[in-house]
Amino acid sequence: MHINKSIVRKVENALKFSTAEGMAYGTMLGFGDNFIVAFAVALQTSNLQIGILCSVPGFLASIAQLWDVELVRLFKSRKLVVLIFAILQGLMFLPILGLAFFPSASAGWWLILFASIYSISAALTSPAWGSIMAEVVPDNLRGKYFSVRGSLSTLTNTVAFLAGGIFLTFLAHKALWGFAILFGAALLSRLVSCGLLTRLFEFPFKNKPQEKFKTGDFARSLTSTNLGLYLLFLFSMSFAVNIASPYFAVYQLQNLKFSYFVFAALGTASSVATLLTITRWGRAADRIGNLKVMFVTGALLPLIPILWLISTNLVYLGIVQIFSGLAWAGFNLCSVNYLYDATGVENRTKYLAYFNCGNGLAAGLGALLGGFLITHMPALMGYQVLSVFVISGILRGAASIIFLPRLKEVRKVSAVPAAELFHILTGGRPVDRRLSHRRFSLIHHHEPGVQEQRKPSPAPSGWK
Repeated sequence: MHINKSIVRKVENALKFSTAEGMAYGTMLGFGDNFIVAFAVALQTSNLQIGILCSVPGFLASIAQLWDVELVRLFKSRKLVVLIFAILQGLMFLPILGLAFFPSASAGWWLILFASIYSISAALTSPAWGSIMAEVVPDNLRGKYFSVRGSLSTLTNTVAFLAGGIFLTFLAHKALWGFAILFGAALLSRLVSCGLLTRLFEFPFKNKPQEKFKTGDFARSLTSTNLGLYLLFLFSMSFAVNIASPYFAVYQLQNLKFSYFVFAALGTASSVATLLTITRWGRAADRIGNLKVMFVTGALLPLIPILWLISTNLVYLGIVQIFSGLAWAGFNLCSVNYLYDATGVENRTKYLAYFNCGNGLAAGLGALLGGFLITHMPALMGYQVLSVFVISGILRGAASIIFLPRLKEVRKVSAVPAAELFHILTGGRPVDRRLSHRRFSLIHHHEPGVQEQRKPSPAPSGWK
């Protein structure tokens, strides 16, 4: 069944603007988010405050996402919710950069407050935006489209991150002023992003009554449904990852005394690897399914923090970062796309809100535990933070071993042997030549509600 041609044109234009918006958003991340922890270190905040900075905003943002469905009902538009909170998110860079001009003993606590509002605003845009995009992008093109969009966003993120590191290195004697300028650039980038978000295409809002969500039903279904087990896997992985993730910057800047340029260069190595591999991961996922890709990347993620123990040689750490970027490119892309495949259109906004809530809570708990352990664990090779890295690696592996074998693919995919998967990833064989030439032509056959009429995976009652 074909939809109106004017709607087809609007959808195609919206996807182009969404790709450009992803690039502006990536620039904001490169100048802003990537330097928040480094800024905290420059403000001479304690490890306790850094732990809180990396956990409390996530906690609050997770809880806030539970309001997203009600906000959509209130405004009768997911797009309006996205725009309001995207603007608020960007404006939070103003008070954050102001801390550079008025440093004080309480600056760390003010940074935590502003970062919390920033995170809450970002969180409230996520489910609504994800719900809109899941309807607009045909499910059989999600891997291709989101990998292309993600690669371009990663490119701008990488360029901004590296440029920011070089800039801070030249302003090392006035680093706080340098941070203020970078956060100003992040604000401008987010405002450009907001302008592009006005071109986001939303199918007509339907405020339909939904099944009442019961916490008890959802909790019971976590262990009895495929979607529930998948969410437990993501929550467990997020917890394990964030035990160590916030403290890589601390390890580099405080313990190893790396310059801002080296810090940014190592981050850039990871981003470049993501940029070069995310499209191949997307093509592989479209062919063999998201779950198989997560099996591969789920085996790689536990190695990342362990590899940091072997050497502090910059060339070696650059290789580790490349390995990290490759693994995270596939995992992040396919974990989200699997979630889109596993949820139906009627309750997707609510499902995304509950997922993001649980994921954020798990990340916050992990960061808090990491902050506690970093001051209580015995030193390993001279640094307590390395003990935290080991714990994170072990728990990542446990999450993959426990949950991944119990999950099932939620859409029909080809059976591809491991050798062919390697061939796909290395570019030796196109996944589908016809698809690569057709680009987004299948949008002409997409109608909201039609492709979603397939029977969804069993899901918690009223849940993500």
